[in-house]
Amino acid sequence: MRFIQLDTDCEGPLALNDNAFELCRDFLKPQGDRFFRQVSRYEDYLVEVAKQEGYNAGATLKLILPFLKAQGLTNARIEEYCRKTVALVPSAAEAYAFLHSRKFPLFEISTSYCQFAEAVGAKLGFDRDHILCTNLDLDRYHLSSAEAQELQRLREEIAAAPAIELTAGAASVADLSGPTQEAIGLLDRVFGEQLPAMKNGALFAEVNPLAGPNKAKAVSDSLTNTGLSLADTMYVGDSITDVEAFEAVRAGGGLSISFNGNLAAVRAAEVVVVADCAWPIALLASIFQLWGKEGVLEMAIPETRAKSRALVLPEEVIEPVMMGLDGRNFNLYLSKGTNRDQLAKEGVAMQAKLRGEAVAAQG
Repeated sequence: MRFIQLDTDCEGPLALNDNAFELCRDFLKPQGDRFFRQVSRYEDYLVEVAKQEGYNAGATLKLILPFLKAQGLTNARIEEYCRKTVALVPSAAEAYAFLHSRKFPLFEISTSYCQFAEAVGAKLGFDRDHILCTNLDLDRYHLSSAEAQELQRLREEIAAAPAIELTAGAASVADLSGPTQEAIGLLDRVFGEQLPAMKNGALFAEVNPLAGPNKAKAVSDSLTNTGLSLADTMYVGDSITDVEAFEAVRAGGGLSISFNGNLAAVRAAEVVVVADCAWPIALLASIFQLWGKEGVLEMAIPETRAKSRALVLPEEVIEPVMMGLDGRNFNLYLSKGTNRDQLAKEGVAMQAKLRGEAVAAQG
């Protein structure tokens, strides 16, 4: 049996939440949900259209922080909120209890704030030093009442601005509609001029979300912890924040899996899972442990699935996994050579079914 490790994203593969969206929705009232969507779409503009240096997928998590601080959030309040609101993917507790019993390392590699990532990890039995996430210490920063009032005014202005709508193929702000240009101009001023000039701007500048290249580095750090190689690694993700991690694992001979992923994840991963529970990850990890990457790819090919070596997994594996999958919806595909747009539609639809339309829409 091979030595392997499983590295997995948090929101999507483990938890149904979009924690940053929920924090804005529940604490930045009124219109905290619209405020978050505006900032998230502005991030998309910075990354995809402006290609602004220093911004990667996941930047929304730092852009919203001064506004959360202005609303009086503290480390303790966020920790309490996260503990109370964690919603796990169906059967995740049972599937990950089984995976822990397989005696190989499990890592949670998450763009989420540490308060949420640790709350999820605690529910699923992850070692604390196996949780790599976005460090956040709101209590380090002081905010005057005058700055808090100004941030509230700016938040209301952002929420009231025209919706940011990005046009496919847009190469610059000039390619976007007039209302979208107006909204982007506002957010450029807020995040490019006004926030950096505030004492509280350090909070916005110093937090470094664990996404994109930082996730790929976190995978490397997890391997330093275990002494294993990329070829021994199975990485599970679902969004654009996982693309660099997918690419690093693939380049090193490991296995990359999109779990109910969007188009960016489907394009970057080798294997695509669309499922309404966490047990398929337990199945594929068990196959990977016993038969290697080739065994998982064999299982994903329709022509060979009926002859797959997965059918001869040992009883201590096949019995709990098959019981967990009984009555569940589970589809497995190879990304290469398939209609990736369709696979992404299936993944996003499953996300909406499990997580609700509002959370799934955040991508």
